[in-house]
Amino acid sequence: MACSEGYRATAPFTIEAMGRQTQLHVLPKDLNELLVAMHDKEPLAVALRRGNSATPERQTFIPDNMSGQSLVLWSERFAPNLQRRFVATADSPYYLADEQTESVFELSLSGVTTWEGRPALTQGRIYGVFQNKQADFENCYEQIIRYIRRHWRKNPATWMGGYVGPAASNWFDGGGLLLPNYIPPVRNDWIQRLGEQHPTD
Repeated sequence: MACSEGYRATAPFTIEAMGRQTQLHVLPKDLNELLVAMHDKEPLAVALRRGNSATPERQTFIPDNMSGQSLVLWSERFAPNLQRRFVATADSPYYLADEQTESVFELSLSGVTTWEGRPALTQGRIYGVFQNKQADFENCYEQIIRYIRRHWRKNPATWMGGYVGPAASNWFDGGGLLLPNYIPPVRNDWIQRLGEQHPTD
C-alpha cells in the first residue's frame, strides 16, 4: 500500500501525533469525483480547514480555480457536530479543524504553479490521525484509499510515490510537471530529474 506513516506539523505550537498519509496530485475535479463515488459507501462533507468562524462552511463542490488549499473531509458518523478550534497564538488568529483531536481528514489540494516556465502541480496529501478515535474511523480512511488505488494512476514519477487523480493525470499528459510538495530550486539536479517526466519535449 502506498500510504506512509509520518510526522508533519500543521498548526503553530502543536506536536502532531503519528498518523497515516497518502501523497496525491489532486485537482478539484478529482476531489469532486471522489466525493460522489464515496457517497453510497461513506458520505463525506468538505470545507476549508481554516476559517474565520468555528463552524465549517460546507462546500457542495470544490471550484476548479481552487489551488493549494488545505481542506477537511469528515463523515457525520464520526464528527456529527464538527467545530473548528480557535488558534489565538497565530499572528492572525483563525479557527482550525484539527485532525489531531477530531475524527476528520486533512486533504491538501495540489497547487497550480509554474517551474522554469512550464505549468506544474505541487503534491498534496490526505492525512488522518487514528489514535484515541472511533474504532471504525480508520476503516473510513481505508475505503477512500481503496478507491484511489483502483481508479487513480500511480505517480509516473516513481521517486515521489503516491497517486495522481484522473484530471491531474490528463493535465500531466498534456505536458505539465508533477512537483513534490514544495517548489524545487532551479538547479541542474532538479532540471534533470523533472526533465525525465517528459523526455521527448
